[in-house]
Order: sequence, then structure tokens, then C-alpha cells
Amino acid sequence: MLGLKANLTEPFSFMELITLLIAAGAAAFFGYRLFMVLGRKTGHTPDLRPVSPAQEEKPKPAEISPAMTEGEAVSKWVVDMDPALFLDGAKKAYTLVVEGFAKGNRDSLKPLLTPKVYGRYEKAIADREHRNQKTVTEIDRISETEILESHQNGQIFTVKVRFKADISTETKDKDGQRVSGDLTRLNTVEEIWTFEKDAGSRDPNWKLAGVRTA
Repeated sequence: MLGLKANLTEPFSFMELITLLIAAGAAAFFGYRLFMVLGRKTGHTPDLRPVSPAQEEKPKPAEISPAMTEGEAVSKWVVDMDPALFLDGAKKAYTLVVEGFAKGNRDSLKPLLTPKVYGRYEKAIADREHRNQKTVTEIDRISETEILESHQNGQIFTVKVRFKADISTETKDKDGQRVSGDLTRLNTVEEIWTFEKDAGSRDPNWKLAGVRTA
């Protein structure tokens, strides 16, 4: 990411080697910090899933996310972080949230969502459990990520990110019969996710504050 290159036709001097090692160490450190800021792995393995409880499950492609809100326009980058590093962390958070929702993992979702959005996810999970249904989702790839907007309102920072991903998902009832989706078919999903961070909070995580289709 940092574009580090070495001239392989000439031997390194001692100082050149030290400089390269320091730069590589810095890149690893900042990559790790972004992962911790945008979403840490809390007891589950990431893997994206489209299932949106904002709509009732029907015998067609299943839900994608329960936090549907309106989006706005582009503005300049206001976050004190390299945008490329932010996007890398946002992709990890995207995967954690979608998988956590598909698995019904409330513990993994709660630290990554605002209270309002968590309430929507929790209700959708509870409804699915009440119907004795289980969802399985698989991400083939996240093909595109793009920062659309960032702004600051007091101590609250907001960033909107567009994701484009190829995803398969299906939901089955207690008898193992499919009621929605189809794992054998990939769907291209485009969504805009809104992340928020309170600079005055001791919580270092960016949290998902809304989702809408792109």
C-alpha cells in the first residue's frame, strides 16, 4: 500500500535496510489500528451475507441489512486518517456486520452498530428465530468500495461508503426447506453504508449508523 520498492540489482546499505524495516513496521501498525477502529473481530469469523429485515422475507433473494436510511451528497474528506486505510477497515467492518447478522450473533453486532441500528438488527434476528429459520450467506468478493461523503458535526464524524459485492444467501425453515434466497446463485449487491464516530467517546470504534441501497 505504501509503494515500497527495493532495487534488487544492488546490495542494500545498512541504513537503507533499517529505513525499509521501519517503513514496513509503520505500515503494519497503521493497518492493525484501522481494523481495531472500524470493527474488531469479536468471537466469529468474517464472511458477508445479504439479508435485509427491513423487508419481509419472501421466496426471492433474501435480506441484505435492516438499517435502511436516506443518503446525501459528496463532501470533502474531513477525517484525520488516510482514506485508503479507512476503506480497508470499512471492508472488514462490512464483512463482520453482514456475517454477524446472518448468524444472529448479537454480541458481535452490538459494538459495531449505533443503538438505533442495533435495535433494528436485534428485532430482525428475533423475528427470524421466532419463525425457526436460519440464514446462510457467502461473499464471493467485495468488488468496489468508494467514499462518497464525510463530514463533521461537533464531535460526531460521519463517513458514507459505497460497497459493491457479489453475494449468495438463503434462509431455511426448521425442516431444512428453503424459504428465500439461493446459495447457488450470486447476486450483485450495491449499498451505501454510513459510519459514525464520536470523537468525545472512549469507544474507539466507528459504528454503522445506516444502510441504503445504492
